[in-house]
Amino acid sequence: MKFVGVDGCKAGWCAAWVADGRWDVGVYPLFADLWGAHRDADGVLVDIPIGLADDANRKAERLMRERLGPRRNSVFNTPARAAVHAGSKDEAKAINRKVSGKSLSEQSLGIMNKIAEVDLFFAAHPEAVEKVFESHPELCFALAGGGPMRYPKRDTPGVVERYEILTRFVPDVRGLLDRVRGTYSASRVAGDDVFDALILAVTGRQGAGRLKSLPAPVERDATGLPMGIWYAEFDK
Repeated sequence: MKFVGVDGCKAGWCAAWVADGRWDVGVYPLFADLWGAHRDADGVLVDIPIGLADDANRKAERLMRERLGPRRNSVFNTPARAAVHAGSKDEAKAINRKVSGKSLSEQSLGIMNKIAEVDLFFAAHPEAVEKVFESHPELCFALAGGGPMRYPKRDTPGVVERYEILTRFVPDVRGLLDRVRGTYSASRVAGDDVFDALILAVTGRQGAGRLKSLPAPVERDATGLPMGIWYAEFDK
């Protein structure tokens, strides 16, 4: 079986996957390129909003903040679909404010192009909805590690904290990171991009055939896409 974890990065999309016990990593300029390489996967978990509410109000973020507690600030608000496809950041903020009463943070604006890319991808590849699931690395690390992370992911203690969790499930985390670093600088693919992709792949394998969602049952947007964040339970 094959499970893929995906995180957005400056170079495009950082992917980590495990197939029949063997781990590998790669970077793809476009999400469609990634899908072309991994459509044979049993599951693909990606850290990007998929279903988009017209009023920018998804239960998934609220429920995940409750689960993460002290790490709740790692959860960004998902923009309304009209805001995602706006022509500028100012227009996006104005649209989002009109439909939801809330503007958009710089963090949300920073991933707007990625959200739009994936939204257009699903419009062109509706079959992918059976295999591609939205997830969130901080939730996955919390579940794999037995509780929310104590430190931010880019602080040295946070890097160590997440590395130690990954080594329980992935044989050569250092080697996989070095493989990416041999081609891409940290400004193009950050170390936390690789870690996030790895924990999503770990989660996909852990939850094979039995992933759970926040909320449950999952909501659907106006196009039928699921508005849920998927995760797996880990043994205590």
